[in-house]
Amino acid sequence: MKSLYVHIPFCDHICTYCDFCKVFYKEEWVDQYLDALSYEISDKGLNGDYDTIYIGGGTPSSLNLIQLQKLFDILLPLSHSIKEFTIEVNPESMDEEKLDLFIQYHVNRLSIGVQTFHDDLLKHIGRYHAASQAIQLITLAKQKGIKDINVDLIYGLPHQTLHDLQQDIEQIRCLDVSHVSIYSLILEEHTLLNHQNYQPLDDEQDAYWYQYINDNLKKIGFTHYEVSNYYKGKPSLHNLVYWHYQDYDGIGLSAHSLKKHHRLENTKSLTQYLNHYYLSEDIKLSQDDELFEKIMMGLRLTEGICIAEMNELFDIDFLIRFETPIQKYLHYNMLEIKDGYLTTTSLGMNYLNTILVDFLD
Repeated sequence: MKSLYVHIPFCDHICTYCDFCKVFYKEEWVDQYLDALSYEISDKGLNGDYDTIYIGGGTPSSLNLIQLQKLFDILLPLSHSIKEFTIEVNPESMDEEKLDLFIQYHVNRLSIGVQTFHDDLLKHIGRYHAASQAIQLITLAKQKGIKDINVDLIYGLPHQTLHDLQQDIEQIRCLDVSHVSIYSLILEEHTLLNHQNYQPLDDEQDAYWYQYINDNLKKIGFTHYEVSNYYKGKPSLHNLVYWHYQDYDGIGLSAHSLKKHHRLENTKSLTQYLNHYYLSEDIKLSQDDELFEKIMMGLRLTEGICIAEMNELFDIDFLIRFETPIQKYLHYNMLEIKDGYLTTTSLGMNYLNTILVDFLD
């Protein structure tokens, strides 16, 4: 699978929980950025067709129609044989013209930043759309033939109740979307919510809500395939590239690439990027680095880690090399071995970071 991530850092506003690399939208900056993006593609010699392209952000839909068309034209030589072409959007910055443009350029998957279908909760986290806008966007996209739609949700929001979450899941059922990504609110250091001293769910509450989500999404036909991701029909092909720890290209501000045992990290400075100094770090990964990162990614997936593949890739006996943490968490019913795979149980998904620390040690 050949995959490309494209980062568009611009946003019309900054949400209170967001710690991603982002910049307030300014038309002239976007125009310069698209030129710099084109330069990076040319300078890296990226060519040939990608199986998946994912345009993320930031808020890619904050770009105006002309800028979006220019972005798609830049990517057109790389997208002739695309299997999955995703763009992240926010409801308030979308309209029918943009949807038509997406379809014209063969975008076949939307990832919509909904977060919750409750207007009062949206205001608490600095979102500028109403639930009705999200519902209208999903309905219109489906009418126009975009069937593969992901809805991003967050739980543990300020003032959110379990009943609110229940209603969000019921709305997902009514809209019949194909994919859900749902994340527990994490207070990153440089976010407004953190400065306001908001207290997120404690570990016990989080585990209870997480299990509630798993049980109720399953009841309405979703398959749980990654810690925070659920699908009907098919999973995200692009994100599986990350979780299977396969090589991929990343372009744009702060984007990462994984290429031939190297992690390439782009600058987070917009000024540097606009001046064509895009590469920040080229990190040579040791075998131990890659071994742990493949474990870290693999245990996020409900399919788990193929033991025979680990033995072959790293020339180890995986079950002996990691006997101590494996036996410990088999005992606690947080890991299991089945059909040649080491997998994380539903209980273990709640404590994945703790499990991974033991594998790192």
